[in-house]
Amino acid sequence: MSLTPASYRHRLPLSLSVAAVVTAVSMALALGLQTLDNLREDQGRNALRLGHAMSEILVQALLHDDVWLAYSLLRGPEKDAADATWILIDAGQRIFASNRPERFRLDQSLEAALPWLPVAAFSPDAPAPALVRSIAPQDDGTRRVLRLTLASEGGPVGELIALLSDRPFLARFREILVGGVLVTAAVLAVMLPAGWLWGRRMASPLMQLAACMARVGTEDARQLRCQIPESDSEIGQLGRQFSAMLAALAEKGALEQQMLQAERLAAVGRVAAGVAHEVNNPLGGMLMAIDTYRQGQVLDARTARLLDLIDRALQQIRGSVSALLVEARGDSRTLAPTDLEDVRTLVQPRLARSSVRLDWNMGLASALDLPAAPVRQLLLNLLLNAIDAAEPGGAVRVEAGIDGGQLAVRVENSGRPIPAEQLAHLFEPYPEQRPHAQGLGLWICYQIVSQLGGQIRVASSAERTGFQVELPLGTEEAP
Repeated sequence: MSLTPASYRHRLPLSLSVAAVVTAVSMALALGLQTLDNLREDQGRNALRLGHAMSEILVQALLHDDVWLAYSLLRGPEKDAADATWILIDAGQRIFASNRPERFRLDQSLEAALPWLPVAAFSPDAPAPALVRSIAPQDDGTRRVLRLTLASEGGPVGELIALLSDRPFLARFREILVGGVLVTAAVLAVMLPAGWLWGRRMASPLMQLAACMARVGTEDARQLRCQIPESDSEIGQLGRQFSAMLAALAEKGALEQQMLQAERLAAVGRVAAGVAHEVNNPLGGMLMAIDTYRQGQVLDARTARLLDLIDRALQQIRGSVSALLVEARGDSRTLAPTDLEDVRTLVQPRLARSSVRLDWNMGLASALDLPAAPVRQLLLNLLLNAIDAAEPGGAVRVEAGIDGGQLAVRVENSGRPIPAEQLAHLFEPYPEQRPHAQGLGLWICYQIVSQLGGQIRVASSAERTGFQVELPLGTEEAP
């Protein structure tokens, strides 16, 4: 199992926090090590200067065999204040004096006292230079050795050795390190929450985009609403590309829906027309047989009533079948403004009975290259449906005009909205949402619009429902 968080909402702040902690600890450690190195260099330089300062007196102490003088000089003013172990060696490589006599005894050989220290080879021609050399840490804490050859009248008389250790300033080093850790902790106490909030803020647009992407495929792209980050960063560019993809998916979905609906309605129309033709032929024969029987026979009252009942039933069937046979271009007369005004006159009785207000706005001044009869039937069907849907006391608005080389007609009504699940089947014959009506009005409207090469759309909201019809005009308008 991976310990890395899967979400960038946690991964990014955690990465910033870890980076801040590692940086702070590294800086504190580097500062402490640099301080320790500086203290070591200062200790070596101070020991070298002190050794040169004591060399003349120590030479006299060796020449006059004055151990007390050498011990007093090596011990310094305060016995416990020395930060180095000083050892004075005579020409026979034996200890002459030391500021740590309990550790390095008088007349002890250098080899026995410091077995790890190589014996210096004195040269009568040139005294060995003073050096501070780092060695492997010893049990007594020694890390560096200062060796200074003491000479008199051109010849070596002894050697001054200083054992330098880190112990004298380890306390100071710890204080500096602890102080750095405390300061680092204080800075981290401020930086970590700020970095966490900053990281979450940086990751928030990415999380919003990821949440929106997760909804693609489970929701309709046309209804998908997301808060897309807007900026010039890479996330902003990704958001803009995602918005463009959503728009393309919504357009594709709308086109597919329109194509499916058009294919379904076209198939229904073909089936309905075929059934109507097949029913119409025997129906006409039956009506003709009834007329022939009436003309050739003297009918009693009971037979006459029976034939009248059969005739009315067959006429009703003929009316329903005729409604299925829609032919938009059967009328050669072009559409005139008076044709639309006739529709207004026809619906006045229905308006009066329903107490519905009609807002009529026609922007047509001359005849149009469109067949009059189907366009009138189209507008009449839409207007009657709008009046029924507006309910008593409602309002209906009708607008018509020329827009971009086509006739644009819009019919709106107030009232309850059409449920979304019924919009997809609104133009099918006998829709379920209006079982009490004939159910062919909107289907006939769709057939007329399709045969005229136009489009019909419907939009329904909580306040209004509107039908938009667009019919292309011919190359020339009728005179």
